[in-house]
Amino acid sequence: MYRQQLTVLTGNAARDVGRVFSLLGEAGIDVRAHCLVDNGEIHAKLRLIVAEPERAAAALAAGKLTAVLNEVVVIEVEDRPGALGRILDALAAVPVAVSYTYTAVSSRPGTAVMVFRFSDNALAEEALRQQGIRTLSAA
Repeated sequence: MYRQQLTVLTGNAARDVGRVFSLLGEAGIDVRAHCLVDNGEIHAKLRLIVAEPERAAAALAAGKLTAVLNEVVVIEVEDRPGALGRILDALAAVPVAVSYTYTAVSSRPGTAVMVFRFSDNALAEEALRQQGIRTLSAA
């Protein structure tokens, strides 16, 4: 099952990035993961996993920021050396590319949570499940 992710184009100044988090905080939206990537001299792409993606997008829109919703695969693995390699090895036989990945908050001790965007999320998720790798549903 996929989770929705928000992508926000923003300035990379601390005040610009902070504004995104302030708007979400004022709306009572819990941010579970984020990844900020420089997108040029003064621009950045902020990817977010939040508790309520559609409400978060609306809160950002009310603050004159645009957020795009897209699907990602969220994977829970053991928090130990080699876990990421195991995930990628499970995908070796399928024709998918990793567009990007970042980590998220895990509420279960001994586990790590990773967010992935694949060229084909459905194909990647099926290959992972066949190898016994747990994906997390939207919750």
